[in-house]
Amino acid sequence: MQHVEQKVAQHGAKPVWWPLEEGAAVNRWLVTPAAREIFPGTARVHPDQVDYRFVNGWVATGDLPCREAFRKILPGLDPQIPAAESFSEVYLGGENPRVDFTTFCFRPTRIARFARALIRAEEAQSVTFEIETCGVVHLWAGERLVAVHAPLDRNIPHKARVAVALPAGVTALTVRIEDLHERDTSCFFRLGLVAGQGLSAGLQAAVDPERLRDVEKTLAALRTTRLFHEEGQLAVVCDHTPAEPVEVMLHDGQSADGSATMNVLADRLPLKAPVRFTVTRAGEVHRLFDVAGIAPGCYALVFSVQAGAVRLDASLGTTIMGEVARLEGATLAERKARARARIAAEPGTSISRALLLLREGGDAGEIERIFRHTMRGINDRHDCADFWILPLIWAWRAHAGTGVAQPLWDEVRRAILDFRYWLDEPGNDVMWFWSENHAFCFHVAQFLAGDTFPDEVFPNSGRSGAGHREAARIRLGRWFDSVEDHGLAEWNSSCYYPIDLLGLFTLEACSPDADLKARAKALIDSIFVMTALHSVDGMPVGSQGRVYEKELFAGPATELGAVAAIAFGGIWCPGHERAAALFAVSDYAPPAACDALHRLEGHDRLEARYVQGLNQNAKLALWKSAASQLSAVTGHRTGDPGHQQHVAEIQFAAHPLARTWINHPGELKVWGGGRPSYWMANGVVPRVCMEGNVAALVYDLDRHDHPVRFTHAFAPAELLDDCIEDGQWLFQRAGEGYAALWASAPLERLETGLYKGQEWRAHAAQAGWLMVAGSAATDGGFAAFCARARALAPVFDAAALRLDWQAGGATLSADFAAGLLRDGAAVPFAPLSITPHAGFDGAPLTAVEF
Repeated sequence: MQHVEQKVAQHGAKPVWWPLEEGAAVNRWLVTPAAREIFPGTARVHPDQVDYRFVNGWVATGDLPCREAFRKILPGLDPQIPAAESFSEVYLGGENPRVDFTTFCFRPTRIARFARALIRAEEAQSVTFEIETCGVVHLWAGERLVAVHAPLDRNIPHKARVAVALPAGVTALTVRIEDLHERDTSCFFRLGLVAGQGLSAGLQAAVDPERLRDVEKTLAALRTTRLFHEEGQLAVVCDHTPAEPVEVMLHDGQSADGSATMNVLADRLPLKAPVRFTVTRAGEVHRLFDVAGIAPGCYALVFSVQAGAVRLDASLGTTIMGEVARLEGATLAERKARARARIAAEPGTSISRALLLLREGGDAGEIERIFRHTMRGINDRHDCADFWILPLIWAWRAHAGTGVAQPLWDEVRRAILDFRYWLDEPGNDVMWFWSENHAFCFHVAQFLAGDTFPDEVFPNSGRSGAGHREAARIRLGRWFDSVEDHGLAEWNSSCYYPIDLLGLFTLEACSPDADLKARAKALIDSIFVMTALHSVDGMPVGSQGRVYEKELFAGPATELGAVAAIAFGGIWCPGHERAAALFAVSDYAPPAACDALHRLEGHDRLEARYVQGLNQNAKLALWKSAASQLSAVTGHRTGDPGHQQHVAEIQFAAHPLARTWINHPGELKVWGGGRPSYWMANGVVPRVCMEGNVAALVYDLDRHDHPVRFTHAFAPAELLDDCIEDGQWLFQRAGEGYAALWASAPLERLETGLYKGQEWRAHAAQAGWLMVAGSAATDGGFAAFCARARALAPVFDAAALRLDWQAGGATLSADFAAGLLRDGAAVPFAPLSITPHAGFDGAPLTAVEF
């Protein structure tokens, strides 16, 4: 089921019942609209515990002022059940056991909702429920408060059990869910039945119960006809035949509501008006709109059905790639010039574009519009404001007093002086200081702001600009020391390498300190070498330290994709120019070695290995041909809860959207906002081993109490020339690129839902997967490749958590505890160097010189 979220506007009362069995959750509720309140707390300095030993995942920051203030009021929190008419929506959860309102807030925000459901008991009994949440849950049975579960632990779920005495008959359960939103926030509750017999769960709605069930099934069975839309009409189809016709409305960008997550674009679907269609039978195709003119990326489609007095909503995510072009040019200078022209001509609100327009003598009104949009977020200290202030400082240093009126430049000056540049300055925002990319951007901004205004007093800190410059210089030294020693924790990240580049390009262009300028350039060189290795036709791909679903399903429409298009030539997608604009206006040129690493001209294959991250925790392996590429991170946090690590994938060169990968879903909410999510990263990280063109993944889902009990593969059948299931094997071909996947458990091909025919599940808590890459140049025909893959003869020992296969006259093993083995002996990863080592056509791996 592709259900993301379903809600109903409710105006009546008629019970609708569903069976409730032990182990299941109550996930259909009447709910109130969200009550929101900006809740910053009292501004103060925060302990600076950044040790420059960066890791991906949750950082124990301690309570920020907002959470500190919320904890103080929590004991006195005495919510009262609202009037029945306040429950104006209905939440229908589909296969997701959680009642999930996960969203992203740029400022500290309290968000609360009430939810109500009915429980019908055949006989009086004491039932046991399990409440799970990260925030605060109040639970009432009738009018009696029976539980308060308040872990208030940001994005970390906690469970509590409660016994509730139910009389025979019907009892109303009411839940109040509240959480304090600091950036991305997992705001949900789950009410699961642990012990109880003869129970049903229900809700009240002014519609015939069978009609409500039928409409729910209709929306749950709605899917786009394709996952990827490159031209023509975007269309949907329903896999359910309703008893009566169901009229559906697709919201336009203005009428749609819902949560924002980082897995889809923040921009709403740019339709001029809602689109309506009627579902009468399964299989009907409904054409909704033309994708031409819509910026490339992933979008949320929000559908509504009015059924009597109730309204049901359902959301789907989809990829639109209509407005793409190729950025070509024989030289870097030509590609930069063409990129500058495109960025200037294309609409966009990034401050990097304003910097480019100032350089190019662009329209003053457009520059002012971008400046004001940017400064609102900076002045209100939105999360990510450290990204936006960097080009603003560059713009001041290079163009102050030109292009726009002086009063606007005065506002820019004030915004730079008034900003909060680090934890040792008072603040009550939720700007994120602790990650690798954010810390660097803050330090570059502080250094250059202080250097720009050395004699000014910065009001938030009371320090002089010169004092800021010196403090930031020391911090930048520590940051570079760490990265030069360990490499980057967010390896190959198509969403966060560009953020690093925002700081690096700004520092390299503007720094008065020759040492910092040189260190910035050296790291830019390293990023471009790694990007050249892990890119196909100008598109960055492969294992990544941090990623979102929008990067996986719309690969060219990323900021690193725009940078790579300038560097190597390739697909250009408008609207992703933040780092690319800085590259285009800079004097920087990538190392000469990059072109050969990217294109493989004159070679059949390339292999590369290197490490990144603290204590060599990301051991990266690459096998690359002109037609396909296999990339994996080996031995990374095996058995731990995942975050945003994309551990392995195969990319086909024949189509930029054709990539296949395996993961353990972090949640069941498709296109949800979890970290990890349904397709992004892993709920439980597998053991990953790689040798040559073969990667092995071994999963043990019992390492943690995780609700998702299957692993799955994505195979983009609609983009492939061949996609063949053969027992436990799945063979794929796109052009001259080949891939084979093998699963230790029987493969279940999904026949319904958004990923119909393109998602393959393996239902086993202990599972082994094999990934094999090939090409016409390295394997000959596709049939020969499939035969070679079968000859690997994989065998999985679930008890031992070991996957064996045959290669080169030896037995290779991916052992969950020991890693890669050859005939039982450990094969250590080599080289343990942050400098990539590469070799063409089977030659020994040597350090890439740059």
